[in-house]
Amino acid sequence: MFEKTLTDLIQGLRANKRNEAEYIQRSLSEIQREVQLSDMHQKSVAVDKINYLHMLGYDMNWANFNVVEVMASPRFGEKRSGYLAAMQSFHQDTDVLMLTTNLIRKDLASANIMEVSVALDGLAQVATHELAQDLFDDVLAVMGHVRPYIRKKALVCACRLVGRYAEGLSAFVPLLKDRLDDPDPTVVAAAVSVVCELARTDPRSYLSLAPKLYRLLTTSANNWMLIKIVKLFAWLTPIEPRLAKKLHAPLSHLVSTTTAMSLLYECINTAVAGNIIDVQLPAVDSVGREMDFASLCARKLEQFYESRDHNLRYVGLVTLAQLQARRPELVAAHYNTIMRCLDDPDMSIRMRAIEAISGMATRKTLVPTVKRLMSQLVLSNTVALQPNSRAELNVESETLDLPLLDAAGASLVSAQGTIVSPKIDVSDVADNPEYRLAAIDAIIDMCSRQSYANTSDFEWYVATLADLVYIAGVDVGLRLSERLLDVTVRVRQVRAFSIKMARRLLSDSCLVDRSCSDGTNSPVLSTSAYILGEYCMLQPSSAEDIGLLLPSGLSKLSDEQQAVFVQAAMKVYANWLKDVSGYWNPEIWELVRSVTSSTQHTLSSIFMGNACVALPLQVASRLRMFAEILKTVSLATSNLGDSAPPVCAELQYLFSAYELNPVSAAAQGKVPVPEDLDLDTYIGKPIPDTTHKVMPPPSPAPRPSRAKDPFILPSVDDIPMVALQLDSPVHAHKPRKTKKKSRRKPKPRSPSPPPVPVDIVDDEDMPEVSK
Repeated sequence: MFEKTLTDLIQGLRANKRNEAEYIQRSLSEIQREVQLSDMHQKSVAVDKINYLHMLGYDMNWANFNVVEVMASPRFGEKRSGYLAAMQSFHQDTDVLMLTTNLIRKDLASANIMEVSVALDGLAQVATHELAQDLFDDVLAVMGHVRPYIRKKALVCACRLVGRYAEGLSAFVPLLKDRLDDPDPTVVAAAVSVVCELARTDPRSYLSLAPKLYRLLTTSANNWMLIKIVKLFAWLTPIEPRLAKKLHAPLSHLVSTTTAMSLLYECINTAVAGNIIDVQLPAVDSVGREMDFASLCARKLEQFYESRDHNLRYVGLVTLAQLQARRPELVAAHYNTIMRCLDDPDMSIRMRAIEAISGMATRKTLVPTVKRLMSQLVLSNTVALQPNSRAELNVESETLDLPLLDAAGASLVSAQGTIVSPKIDVSDVADNPEYRLAAIDAIIDMCSRQSYANTSDFEWYVATLADLVYIAGVDVGLRLSERLLDVTVRVRQVRAFSIKMARRLLSDSCLVDRSCSDGTNSPVLSTSAYILGEYCMLQPSSAEDIGLLLPSGLSKLSDEQQAVFVQAAMKVYANWLKDVSGYWNPEIWELVRSVTSSTQHTLSSIFMGNACVALPLQVASRLRMFAEILKTVSLATSNLGDSAPPVCAELQYLFSAYELNPVSAAAQGKVPVPEDLDLDTYIGKPIPDTTHKVMPPPSPAPRPSRAKDPFILPSVDDIPMVALQLDSPVHAHKPRKTKKKSRRKPKPRSPSPPPVPVDIVDDEDMPEVSK
């Protein structure tokens, strides 16, 4: 009989590209017949073929029992095929796994090391909780095998079994500790790898291994094992701080002498994470000079972020950011190098550079750092509301003077100057929304950190926030509005300048018209309206500000934004009336009448145009108040007088009687409660609870008619009369004994509980049941 091998199957698949599915179905039919044969060699070949088809996506669960049969073959080649198929296709819910317990135990006890090896490999892959529990002791016994090759595999297999059977960890750790003293270095490396893997979840359980790990750290020359040991100490040092002083000498020696970049990174990372750099002991560099260990780590990190390898640059920047959080004075010297990393074409490196440069900001470096980041936002394809921005930039020049432009083409502020950026290739990295969000967050964080400790020019900061509205390219309106409002409320000297910026933003028709679109940062508009209304008395008043606060597209904004705009318009209108009432004349009177009338018409056209739409409560209440104010002013100025009506000058005190000052969030908790203040007692009579109704007494049901009942007589006259025979003797009856009254006093009965109030649902409140 002709037998197809695995090689024949692969060649047939390559030769039948057009009808591959049909060829595979024929092959599956042949395999199904072959696995039923008694010849174990043919069965193992069939298992190899179905295993190959399983890797192509075809199901082989129907052959699980046949796989177990092949695993039990006495020939190693066939047994290996069975174990390989089991590792590929068996999973936790495979029902035939219960049949493999004695089979694997037998192979683990075999004298053939190849059978022991394949059994360890297979058990590590297919182990369930039951298999791990039954075979855990057998695997521990194999850990003392005479061959290092088997001891290594037994360590790794036991590590996998502990993940399924956690109760075996207590018996495994002592044997694992003994393997750290194994005479074979490969077994020691395997033991260290197992400890490193187990210590990820619970490093405290392996703190007792620290002496042996320290001995290996100081005596081993295997870099890969040293990397594992150093990583282990990075987890153990925070648990046992005394290890920091002990590890200072070997780690500083490795940092100074090693040429392996991976080991150097792990040593520096462990020194930073374990606070080993804070140990007051000198370190010796490669030329014999003594220096601080932290300074040595910072100097060695230059090899990473100045390397051409992107992976090394990435991990170097990550470690530098961690070092910066602990020793910022050491990282400040690398400012120019990190700034060059901001122009790297790799986005991940740019993100890490932003993280590092954000923590390095000082009063001296804040402005150039912010300008560099903003220049990247301008030099992108996603600059918002900036027509022909890429065409207007001379990218080929050595330095780029980039004044920030608004939608109309006029310079916003540009913070007393222009953005200067080195010659770079305009790439698409800055167009990534994630990178743009990170850059904007870094700008905001650097400027506002520690209550604006790094900011010396607050007008520049407000101008920067206003510029970010246009060049953000992503939706950061809430963040920008929070920062703009915070700096305006906190810093009195910048409020007048904030009003100028608010007017500029509100006067941008393109920004207002697109406020409903995504990514236009519309929350900044409501914040600008609030600033203009709250601090309008700091700038010369103008009737044009009222029009800025009542744009035609106001109804398209959210309810909260509409309420802010209407409230701000009221304040600006009241402040403008107070200013113009000081020099009253016929022209001013006509201007007041005209502005009042136009404002009434604007409110009507914006909010009353669609009578079918109900206004939100917060908008309707402010709108009603504004309408009453306008009506009052209109009536007071109906006739021209020698002086302005009193309402024009006094209307402003409705909004500016008290100054709004910033209050800390914890200020209320610092106010002591008076001793005589009782917060639990009602001030007046308690308000009755009307949410529940008392159930009314049930009305008596009507009695049914008994006229047709045959057992009920209609009247007394219908009762039959019977004549009594008085002459007949009467039977004597014994008198009933009367019970004596008890002298015990009756127990007092507990009063019945009061009626429970029940909420009665009326008939009209009952829901209709659909038939």
